[in-house]
Amino acid sequence: MKKTIAGIQSFPFNFRQLIYGKSLLNIADSFYAVALSVGLVSIYHIEAGQLSTFTLIAMIPAMFGFLVGARIDAIKAKKNWLIACQSMYVFLVILMTLCMYMRVPVAVLCAVNFLFYCLTSVMSALDTSVIPQALDDDEELIERSVDVQYLTGNILNIASNFAASVLLGFVTYSVVLNLSVPFFVAGIFFFWRMKISNNQPLINSSDSAESTRYRFHDSIRYFSQQRVPSTIIMCEAFLSGALDVLFALAPLYLVSIHIDVTWIGLVIAIQQGADLLGSVCAPFIRIKPTHFFCWDYIISGTALLLVFVMPSIPAKIIAFAIGYFVIGISGNYFSKMLFSSYDHQRLGSVDTIIRSLYAIFGIAFLLIPNFYSNITVLGIVFNAATILFGIGLAIHIYAKLRM
Repeated sequence: MKKTIAGIQSFPFNFRQLIYGKSLLNIADSFYAVALSVGLVSIYHIEAGQLSTFTLIAMIPAMFGFLVGARIDAIKAKKNWLIACQSMYVFLVILMTLCMYMRVPVAVLCAVNFLFYCLTSVMSALDTSVIPQALDDDEELIERSVDVQYLTGNILNIASNFAASVLLGFVTYSVVLNLSVPFFVAGIFFFWRMKISNNQPLINSSDSAESTRYRFHDSIRYFSQQRVPSTIIMCEAFLSGALDVLFALAPLYLVSIHIDVTWIGLVIAIQQGADLLGSVCAPFIRIKPTHFFCWDYIISGTALLLVFVMPSIPAKIIAFAIGYFVIGISGNYFSKMLFSSYDHQRLGSVDTIIRSLYAIFGIAFLLIPNFYSNITVLGIVFNAATILFGIGLAIHIYAKLRM
């Protein structure tokens, strides 16, 4: 961790303020999500079906985020918008706390949470689009910054979720929910300290007049024109949805192989630990981002496929850890591919399209258990598809290199 902090100090002032603000937002988000889930169950005694619906509705803003992505690219005063969005977070968390204290209907909570995730969609696109500005559009610095961002984000995700869970053992959900507010407020301070110009050109002069209208279909066309990156992003969104549903069904799988469901905590710990180890190792791997994903899909797909076909429990654990170790590396390379493949001035629209794809596949896959829930068959099919994606991508990329 000391090495990461030292690495941050070598970056420009604006980027350091941005990463500090994003880190505090990460912690606050974790506290909010964990406390809200516990509050819904303990106070409202919400059922599994209702909780699933609550989660699905929260994914809708991301699914339609691509409609406003180009507008986010058009914003000149991105720093001011970051501060405004962070301030709105504070208001919505306080509003959510009051609503839960007054025991308002779940539908009202759902509406407030929906607004929270609308704000999250805008905020994530702003974060992504402002990074090149914070790094003076220096390609080398941008690539190095991904290592810092991804490792810091992973560590904070695990640490803040763990801290929130531990705190809930001693205090009520409302206390943890309120604890997110100081982190949101502190984030505002660091965003305010940034010194980013509002007068940077937004679109290259060679762009057409139609593009300057920031129509969302222009953003989609631009996104899809980068064929290899857009194909990888589509695969990643598909596979993310597949992994989400497999993880949701993990307790049922443990029962099917005659393991006590209480061991699910160990499964989550192995997954998070392997993912973190992958993010730590990612900066030391040198390969072109688009080429990496061929091997990612083949290796992680094979490892996770073996989880469902091998009879030995220790072998399953090893294969599971290997799969998530590679997935941990892939998160780093995904960000590097994004910054190297797309125009920095259009990252806001690209980010919203990516999040829309993840949400669409996430919702689609979460509906599958309503119709089919044999996790072993699903695990074999989804991971076999992952391997095929990798082989197909490898053939396309390496055949092109020989031409």
